[in-house]
Amino acid sequence: MRNNFFLFSFLFFLQIFVLNKVLFYKYIVLSPILIILLLYNYQKDSKESLIVSFVSGLLLDIFNDSLGVYIVTCIVVMYFRNFWVLKIIGEEKTEEISIMSVYELGAFQNLIYSSPLIILFFSILSLFESELFFSANNLLFIVSSASANYVFILLFQYLFFENKVRDEWR
Repeated sequence: MRNNFFLFSFLFFLQIFVLNKVLFYKYIVLSPILIILLLYNYQKDSKESLIVSFVSGLLLDIFNDSLGVYIVTCIVVMYFRNFWVLKIIGEEKTEEISIMSVYELGAFQNLIYSSPLIILFFSILSLFESELFFSANNLLFIVSSASANYVFILLFQYLFFENKVRDEWR
């Protein structure tokens, strides 16, 4: 628990003070808040995950002065995530998995699990932040930011989480 607290604090610090509205190549935004939303412990019909997403969105809105955009985005992503986990992984296997990481799910299933959630996150942000939702610039923003964040989340998982199936062949 203590290690997760420091990890989440580091991700919030990175989101709020370092990557706050920084555009890479005009279309890519890195959002470490997605790591918290995607890797949070899954429990069926848990209100705790929605509360965590509300609080994290509230903290982002306070520091970004964004008037509730991140609250709505985080809650919608977490609400959709709770249904999406049951569809992708199945109800019987969710009790075995503690964190939805690439080590627990596998590479392909992690891609299927996290890609729609990341695309949903950036689609909602794009909907709130631009006056014209269906444009080439918004589509390019959604696709490029989603793919960059997926790579960022994979790198983060490989760097900071340990492989628990390492000694399985012995």
